[in-house]
Amino acid sequence: MLTQLLLTGALLTLAPVQDTDTTFAVDPSERLSVSNFSGEIIVRTWSRNEVRIRAEHSRRDGIVVDQVSGGFLVRAQSWRRWADDFDVEIHEDEVHVEYDSPRSPSIVEYEVTMPATMALELSGPFTDVAVYGAEGQVLIKVGEGDVDVIGGRGRVTIRAVEGDVTLNDAAGEIQVTSIDGDVTVENSSGNLTVETTDGEIKLGNVQSANVEALSVDGDIWFAGTMAPQGLYTFNTHDGDVTVLIPQNSNVQITLPERIRGPHISFTLGTGGAPMEIDAFDGDIGLLYLERGMDFEDPDWNY
Repeated sequence: MLTQLLLTGALLTLAPVQDTDTTFAVDPSERLSVSNFSGEIIVRTWSRNEVRIRAEHSRRDGIVVDQVSGGFLVRAQSWRRWADDFDVEIHEDEVHVEYDSPRSPSIVEYEVTMPATMALELSGPFTDVAVYGAEGQVLIKVGEGDVDVIGGRGRVTIRAVEGDVTLNDAAGEIQVTSIDGDVTVENSSGNLTVETTDGEIKLGNVQSANVEALSVDGDIWFAGTMAPQGLYTFNTHDGDVTVLIPQNSNVQITLPERIRGPHISFTLGTGGAPMEIDAFDGDIGLLYLERGMDFEDPDWNY
């Protein structure tokens, strides 16, 4: 059946059609990779061991599904040759986006349905991404476009050069990086690292023993539990930091020395979890949650 699918995909690339709709059997333990030069990728999940690809594209283009070791690759014919070379690397102040542009790139609107536990990799230079209900690993690399993810388990990594990122209901090792865009992570758990250069960071109802949130030109807002042996770091150069602290938390809070004032350190409870807060050119707000107030109380929204 798989061989027939690949042949059908090849025929679709030659046929003058605008819509592609194909379904094929998969092993949920493998990985699905969808790369799109420009347009949109929407992913939903179901209980079947099948992947359905629906796509709107140019009549001159087509969608190709390649089976490789460990999973499947989905690309438009016009982008297939260059897709594997696309990459986004962000390290501190250095941003590296690598891709070659095809001569006649097409805009493709993908709607993908896949097994919930299947690992997922989505990428593209100019594409929006939305994922709903993922229960496996998620890797997303976008040059320009917004990213909206509900779910993700194990390792969840999102890199966006220009665009807002929203992550909800994720669990595991979470890393979100955006250069020019806001980042929101809510209702998630596990080790969490969030960085943005020109954007705000909002972390709501986060259950984590290790949180690092860094922004150069934006506010940072955090509401979550404080693990007794956790480590929490919030750092912004040109923005404010607001931390909502639940009652009965045990935190050792450190505010670094500034020209305008001394180094400050104080303890809440037994002080088991170190928390470092730095807002070089902004204000720092520490707010106790009153009894009966949850992390999503509208009074604490931006």
